[in-house]
Formats: sequence, structure tokens, C-alpha cells
Amino acid sequence: MNNKLGSLLLQMPPSFKYDGGMDALQSFIPEINPDIRHAIEFRHKSWFRRDVYDLLEKHDICLCWSLTQYVETPPELTSNFIYVRMVGDRSITKFTGKQKDRSEEMKEMHSALDGAIDTVDDAFVFFNNHFAGFGPESVNEFRRLAGMMEVDWTKIGSQASQGTTLDEF
Repeated sequence: MNNKLGSLLLQMPPSFKYDGGMDALQSFIPEINPDIRHAIEFRHKSWFRRDVYDLLEKHDICLCWSLTQYVETPPELTSNFIYVRMVGDRSITKFTGKQKDRSEEMKEMHSALDGAIDTVDDAFVFFNNHFAGFGPESVNEFRRLAGMMEVDWTKIGSQASQGTTLDEF
């Protein structure tokens, strides 16, 4: 497998609920390739229960921690890595700068991540523009919370063409 593949995300629709869906999930999970790390994002609150966490842990599948317009996922560890999605609300459609203050949500997610980071091998944190209105600024705000340097996004394009990866910033 390509060593740059962090994880594949299995994203469930909000209509996929525990009642009626658990049997399908139990049949599906053993069929996925165990040589590839997987994270699963449930977008219905009925999935946040101990038997689901146990199933994911048994198969080393990460419960994706997410903040979306549908649900806020509890920060349960079910694998040796963390996969975070900070998506927010699709009502934000102007992406020219920060449109909504989401600093409290970021602090809460950072605190959960910081509390678990010593027990995992990797952590992946993703933002889209719908989270606060401008993904790059959200990334920098989260990096500041984590004690990391901000990324100068204007340099990314020119340096990426020279083989520099975001990990090197």
C-alpha cells in the first residue's frame, strides 16, 4: 500500500440509523481490507453507543470525530489513530474570510484530541470552508491551539510544485 495513505473515510448518510443499519454494518465491516486504515463517520446520533464502539475497536476502525450540521460525534477512541472532520453548516456560502466564530468548538475538539494524542499513532484533522467560512484560517487557528506555526497559504502553491508537503510546514 502507498505509505502516504492515511486512512479511507467511510461516510454514512444521516438517514443511516442504528435500528435497521447495525446488521448491515456487522456484515460489511469484515469485508473491508484490514491492511488499509479506515475511519467511519456516522451522521446520525443513534450510532453513538457502546456496542458500536466495541465493533469498531474489534476491527481497528476509527470512529470519526466530527462537527457537522447533522451531529457532533463524541470523542471515542476505537483505533490507533484519530480522524477529525470540522465541517460545520452548509448555510455559509461566502468563503472570502472567517464568517462565523467557531473558536469554542475548536477549543473543545483540540482538548479532546490533546487528551488522547499520547495513546494513538496518528491524528488527521480536516476542515472545510463551511466550518467557519474560510478553511485556511480555520486550519491556522487550530494550529495555534496546538502550539504549531501557522501556514502561509500563499507559499503552498509554489512550494508544492517543488515537492514540499504540508507536513513540512
